[in-house]
Amino acid sequence: MSYIGVNPTSGQYKILDDISSGFNGSTTTFNLSSGGVAVVPQSDANALISISGVVQYTSAYSISGSQITFSSAPLSTDTFSGRVLGNSKDLGVPTDGTVSSSSLSSTFFMTNGQTFNNVSIASGKNAMAVGTITISGTLTIPSGSSFVII
Repeated sequence: MSYIGVNPTSGQYKILDDISSGFNGSTTTFNLSSGGVAVVPQSDANALISISGVVQYTSAYSISGSQITFSSAPLSTDTFSGRVLGNSKDLGVPTDGTVSSSSLSSTFFMTNGQTFNNVSIASGKNAMAVGTITISGTLTIPSGSSFVII
């Protein structure tokens, strides 16, 4: 599966097997698998489920273990597509005033009310400034880089 940006490094990112062969208008519970192996999404919200091309809200189904139960039975003419989007990580919110510049990457900088002379962003790098800034000279932002002022 292709990704925009950095490939995920943790969790399940899987295309679910087609379960539409079991759709009959009365059955609501189906086994979830990928490549014939049972898949257990972390939560209902970690799955993207589509019935006949319509993405379903999580209120239309529930997932328990490797089984999905629809609130109403899919018809025999319906199609199925599903993805497990990976596991979420709760990083929490840092307490105000606890993140210092030493906690940030050396390629990240933030400043207020400064004057810069001849700013050049390295290729493939991103930079950000907050507040009013003045650039005296040139600002060089190569392709693949960005400079954001908030």
